[in-house]
Amino acid sequence: MEVLILDALASGNGIRRSSIDVIGAGPRTIAGILESYGLDYRIARIEEVIRRPSRFNRSNVLMVSAMTMDFPAVRKISRYFGGKKIIGGPITSDTSVVPSLGFDLGVWGEGEKALDEIIRKGFLEGISEDLRSISNIIMRDGSLTGTRYLTREEFNSYSPSVKGVTFYKEYPNYTSARVYVEVVRSCSNFNRPKLRADIKICSVCNACYEQNLRKRMYCPQRIPPGCGYCSIPALYGPPKSRYLDKILSEVEGLIRLGVKRIVLSGADFLEYGRDLIIDEPLTHPFYPPANLDALEELLSTISSLIRAGNVNFEVENVKPCLVDEEVASLLGKYLKGSIVHVGVETGDQHHSELIGRPCGPKDSLRAIRLLKENGLRPYAYFIHSLPGQTDKVAESTMKIMKEIFKLGAEKITVYRFSPLPGSAFHKEKIVYDDNSKKIVKLAIELNKKRKVEFIGKVIEVLIAPSLDKDGYYGYPIRGGPVIKIATNKKLRPGSPMKVKIIGVLSDRLLLGRPV
Repeated sequence: MEVLILDALASGNGIRRSSIDVIGAGPRTIAGILESYGLDYRIARIEEVIRRPSRFNRSNVLMVSAMTMDFPAVRKISRYFGGKKIIGGPITSDTSVVPSLGFDLGVWGEGEKALDEIIRKGFLEGISEDLRSISNIIMRDGSLTGTRYLTREEFNSYSPSVKGVTFYKEYPNYTSARVYVEVVRSCSNFNRPKLRADIKICSVCNACYEQNLRKRMYCPQRIPPGCGYCSIPALYGPPKSRYLDKILSEVEGLIRLGVKRIVLSGADFLEYGRDLIIDEPLTHPFYPPANLDALEELLSTISSLIRAGNVNFEVENVKPCLVDEEVASLLGKYLKGSIVHVGVETGDQHHSELIGRPCGPKDSLRAIRLLKENGLRPYAYFIHSLPGQTDKVAESTMKIMKEIFKLGAEKITVYRFSPLPGSAFHKEKIVYDDNSKKIVKLAIELNKKRKVEFIGKVIEVLIAPSLDKDGYYGYPIRGGPVIKIATNKKLRPGSPMKVKIIGVLSDRLLLGRPV
């Protein structure tokens, strides 16, 4: 028996148009469980299967890791496989995808323990033992057996495969890609958006405004926790940190295999270690504050490993209201010159509260200023077409975008609101109006201006595999915009190269010449 783990993450219709150089932790986590049972497997990106499905026909079992946006791509390949088919990842927050895509089973939320029990009960070998006693399983008819979150101990009992990264040999090649290592799972924002809430009930409950951490887990109106556009707290529960020795073992193994870019990932990197200093579930977004001791130990140890292996590492997202002078100084100590992402989403304070944000625009401005002063390269996230976006909200958002640009943010990323299953706004409509167009237009203008500042600079990149007629691209080792390389020479994927920036091709892409 061979299991095909299909990485469909962020594939959309079957062709990734962003985050092309990313290797996520999800498929490697599945691989780690299979390895513990001695099962044969391989990992493939969904593009490879769509392009050459006959290469994968010998696999008896298909396991797909996908996001909500990836429904069209998964639908394309589902019919190719006649064996057992299991799907998991954020896509299964809508349980109806299991019958509609023709899968035998789905895994809801945290899938490690559920997948472990599915294998142990012999489902992959065709044993028909009843699986309804297992939590977080979606049956063929779309029914959900029940839900539960993993404890910290259960979460740490599973280890992502290191060997699994070597299956990424095409585009991206694992030696030039950003490989994600999960250090903390979920988000502590158990506030609820006020936009569609009954304020009278809120005033009686008041849980979202208290520091009673257990009380904050439940809402009498059954509004999912977190920002209205996000389903992470509802799917994964309060944050859980991985044990330091588990993280170090994974990072060491990846370095030995030739990985050169590592991202310490989590919905918010600053959640790491906060759950270790309280006995209650971590459901408050900034109480207690960041665990500086745990962060220092993690960053200092990783930093020593990275130096020995000539590897670059970075962190992903940070919550603005957890960034203070001490946090910014600590991040600057170990990550100077690295990119760090800060969610702003809206520039209007009242709108921020309505959509459930734990941090307002002023918190974001302060965080970006502190991070920039300490040598980091902040990227700012915004979302247009959010519910409640008025003329005033749009004007405030564009104003703060300009302020963030003046503070030195390297990039302003604007996403379109998407009503995710499992989120508070999952039934809201997308209204792409003139205000949304203005926000997008301003982001493009500001990003192009910032890209011009790169002209004349020499940047060290890792060569990505050639995309046929499209030539070669380089991924900056320290992060930053992708660079198209002007050369007729054949280059070796994964090899380092210095390039001089000679032009701006778009708000996202630079042109460079080999030095």
